Amino acid sequence: MTSEYMNTYDASLDDEFGEKSVSVLLDGEESEMIFIDHPSVEMSVENSLSTYEPHACVVVYSITDRATFKTAEDILNYLWRENYTQDKSVIVVGNKADLARSRAITNNEGKALAASRDCKFIETSSGIQHNVDELLVGILKQIRLRECRDRKRQLRRGSKGGHPPKLHGSRTSLSLNIAREILQKMCINDYKSKSCENLHVL
Repeated sequence: MTSEYMNTYDASLDDEFGEKSVSVLLDGEESEMIFIDHPSVEMSVENSLSTYEPHACVVVYSITDRATFKTAEDILNYLWRENYTQDKSVIVVGNKADLARSRAITNNEGKALAASRDCKFIETSSGIQHNVDELLVGILKQIRLRECRDRKRQLRRGSKGGHPPKLHGSRTSLSLNIAREILQKMCINDYKSKSCENLHVL
């Protein structure tokens, strides 16, 4: 997560098993992110989600190990079936990107897997701190973008339930609805053109 923990991280020594907190500064606002790290062999994805109700999931595999990629794919398939990838932020991470000679999974394979499940994608190397800060900031950005989107959806649903008397049926109300539809179409088209590697857009 940061160079502070490099090569010294031992989850079994934590007060709460597998939990670490990291402060991240984004857009002038500092947030504390708590990472809950349970290997899938110790706690199922289903149990992790129901126990912790996380804001986001980071699914990590090693670019040098095909078996970890398969495990990541299985986890993503589960998240996809449960609609988690539609509701929450999921980022696929190919780690050990510095071990180019031992690479077993191409960048394009990782990207294709992430894109097929509506997830974001990044390659990192915790060993040389490549893209680690970018990942941390990207996770937080994705969480904030989802929360903002969800708030807008709730406002939209609320407005469909009944406009204030002065607006309902008025030209202003009609104009707002038309503007909203145009913006939605623009956002949908824009969304399709977004790369799964850009962690700063939904």
